[in-house]
Amino acid sequence: MDTLNRTLSRFLGFFTALLLIATLYLARQILVPVALACLLTFLLHPLVNVLGRLRCPRMVGVGVVTLSSFTILAVVAWLLGGELARLANDLPNHRQNIQSRVRTVKQLGDNNVVQGLRRLVGDVSRAEEAETSGTSGQPPAPTPPPPPAHVETALMSALNTIVPALADVLGTAALVIVFVIFMLLRLDDISQRLARLVGHSRLTVTTKAIEESGARISRYLLMQGTVNAGYGVCLAGGLALIGLPYVVLWGSLAAMSRFIPYVGPWLAAVLPVSLSLAVFDGWSHPLMVLTLVVSLELMTNMIVEPLLYGHSAGVSDFALLLAIAFWTWLWGGVGLVLATPLTVCIVVFCKHIPSLEWVEIMMGDNPPPQPHLSYYQHHLADNEETAQELLESAVKQDGKELALENIALPALALTRREEVFGNLDHDEAGQMYQSMRSSLALLEEDQPQGENSADDAANDRPVIRMFARALHGEADAQALEMLEKILPRGVVMEKSSEDCLIGEMVDELAKNKPGLVCISALPPRAQLAANTLCRRLRNKLPGLKILVCRWGLPGEDRDPRPLRESGATWIVSSLHEARELLQTMVDQGGDLIPPPPPLKS
Repeated sequence: MDTLNRTLSRFLGFFTALLLIATLYLARQILVPVALACLLTFLLHPLVNVLGRLRCPRMVGVGVVTLSSFTILAVVAWLLGGELARLANDLPNHRQNIQSRVRTVKQLGDNNVVQGLRRLVGDVSRAEEAETSGTSGQPPAPTPPPPPAHVETALMSALNTIVPALADVLGTAALVIVFVIFMLLRLDDISQRLARLVGHSRLTVTTKAIEESGARISRYLLMQGTVNAGYGVCLAGGLALIGLPYVVLWGSLAAMSRFIPYVGPWLAAVLPVSLSLAVFDGWSHPLMVLTLVVSLELMTNMIVEPLLYGHSAGVSDFALLLAIAFWTWLWGGVGLVLATPLTVCIVVFCKHIPSLEWVEIMMGDNPPPQPHLSYYQHHLADNEETAQELLESAVKQDGKELALENIALPALALTRREEVFGNLDHDEAGQMYQSMRSSLALLEEDQPQGENSADDAANDRPVIRMFARALHGEADAQALEMLEKILPRGVVMEKSSEDCLIGEMVDELAKNKPGLVCISALPPRAQLAANTLCRRLRNKLPGLKILVCRWGLPGEDRDPRPLRESGATWIVSSLHEARELLQTMVDQGGDLIPPPPPLKS
């Protein structure tokens, strides 16, 4: 029954996704203006808020912002249209230079290799034509000449094509303007309606998602607009110094095209480079234009953008590429422009919905994979050399303690977890433990343990004898070996044998009286065993100091009160905490005062 329910749930989810995609495609005439309006609303809303803080009524502020913004856009569009018209009229004057460039390209193609390929293609084409004519028995019919073109017909055809397209663009623009004004005026009301639509049970989640997506997109658009404007000004200034005409057109197109991720800047760079080939003689000026474009793009991508806003979009690079392809396929050129903000909204909302958290994991701009996962996966895939290189590189970069803390110990805890949950069988877990033990054995020791103890005795420093017990075999034994590698000067570890019973261990402790007992307890299923051992040790040896090392994966947080109530003196969860505690004991001569027992609720 559970399998059937899971299958039905997956089928419904797949069917819902298909239905949603179909709706986005079929309703694009309505959804595209709404999406553009939302984009402009996110961009203009901070300006309206600034006017609101200056005691300007919201209606007046919305009117001023929208009127000025769309007026500027209209003026820019009019100027660019005039520049394009002048460019079209000016291109025939450079016809001779363009023909010279074409002849140069043809000469580059007149080499033996290209000519051989041309002859091969011609032979294949003639053979196919001969085979076709032989099969039919008749020579191919000549292609009738095209009918003469009439000027009136061509003019009417052009008008029939241009006028509807222009009317469609103007209608969409008018609809977008109306939507923007309405959204800016009723933004709070729209947010409240969305929150009421999802219900009071998800009110907080919806509010957080709306606020976060709005903040991310507003910041992204504002910073991107600032960067793009500066890029356009720098490009126009550089092209003017080189001597290329129509620099306002190229600067404006470059600034607008950079809103299209990845491909936009290079698409805009094609036009000025092509014009430089037509305008200038020789190759020096076109190379200067190309160098300017590449230098500005590299400086913007590598220095300016990371410095100003970094990863404010919150979407990974690969996920953004997939989103660009998807939205372009769905909505064409408008989808190309809207890909980034739409993907940001999807990722933010999915992050706040537990059942869709996988979307945020796959598409969000998360930190790079944790090194202990890579270390574990390399050992699991039998890539011991790669795993060893990863560990040794971490030791050289961060030191032995941090490398063991961040890589080796979490990977060991992950192996223990997978073994307990049955994802690794006994033989596979044994091979993993053996591989990790060999990896640790290859690490270069900073100083042998014998010399450490001898130096401590020579300096009359107190030496703490610590008796260590591995709670669960090989995993805890390796954890204790990692702790032993970073022990502070003045601490000597004596490990209990694996086959030693608890009663025998108690007798040995009563006889040797070590300064401290350390218990390594790797979860899962270590809580009860650690509580039992601490309670028996506390009952038999009331004055014994007990340190429980409850290792685990990064981010795990467990309540220490059960262990404290069972008799544990200190509970640590990392190698760093254990080393700091032992160092403090050494500094205080081994007489570190235990914390007070917890209050029982």
